[in-house]
Amino acid sequence: MALLVFLNERSCESESTPAEVADAMGKFIDVLKQIKTWRELKLVTKSPLPQSQLASGYYYGQWCGDKRNKTRHQYILALRNRQPSFAAALRTAAAPDAGGAEHRHNGQTVEGIGAARLAGGIAVSLPLDDVWKTPWLEVDVEQLSEDASGELVVENLTDSVRHAADVEHLDVHEAWGRSNGLDTIGSPIEMWEKRTDFFPNLEFLPRVQDDLENLDPKWFKPARRLLAGLEASAAGWDPVASYFPDWQAPHITPEHEGAKRDRWWDDVDGVSRCFDMHGRMNRDAGRVYFRLVPELKTIRVAYIGPHL
Repeated sequence: MALLVFLNERSCESESTPAEVADAMGKFIDVLKQIKTWRELKLVTKSPLPQSQLASGYYYGQWCGDKRNKTRHQYILALRNRQPSFAAALRTAAAPDAGGAEHRHNGQTVEGIGAARLAGGIAVSLPLDDVWKTPWLEVDVEQLSEDASGELVVENLTDSVRHAADVEHLDVHEAWGRSNGLDTIGSPIEMWEKRTDFFPNLEFLPRVQDDLENLDPKWFKPARRLLAGLEASAAGWDPVASYFPDWQAPHITPEHEGAKRDRWWDDVDGVSRCFDMHGRMNRDAGRVYFRLVPELKTIRVAYIGPHL
């Protein structure tokens, strides 16, 4: 499941110059790239990109018209192309309709920040005003709710919304971002069925389905946690720079030579290969065996279960 990232439209109303906007857009893209090392993401904006304002009187179409911004524009476009609006993103996330609540920050209505709160995502801002240079934003919420008798009443509350305008703001959100949504998966079978949503950078041999269906219940959460770590490792992996990923899970090691002869499985193309890496689901008994596939920038999992 992709992490929904909502652009705070209020951060695009400053009196900044095109040069200042260009610098802010560079930092904005750095934030997106960092989030993408955690997991796949979808960038959601209030308006279609060409009509989106970046500063007072200065629009996205003008910014991307500068040839120096071509690569950055293509990167943003690739993240946004399947989520055309706040409302569409909320429907996709099965979140409450934004029309049922009003969100204000410093007295101003904030639709993007509000949508991030409702969808359980994160808001991002252009760092063009000090007010946005914080990892959390406090919002005043006015929403309809039912009282004890079932009558609709107006409820007023204050809430905190995850936010970033600079890469350093992401530090406090990283653990949440890497596991967001995965903890709602309640069984090994459901995890198998939703594997492409939660583990887009992992591949699984078909035989792993049987492993999960027969997995000892006490190993389910450790397996889920370990697979999340492998997913994060694969997402941030550059095989050109390093043969091994920067492991985001503990105790990832190659199998010792004496055991490799028992770590062969028929691969997706029918060829038997050694899956010579493993991670531990617990201290002693549980294992996930896998191999690196650098040409596809992926980790291919062959086995989940007891230590062989």
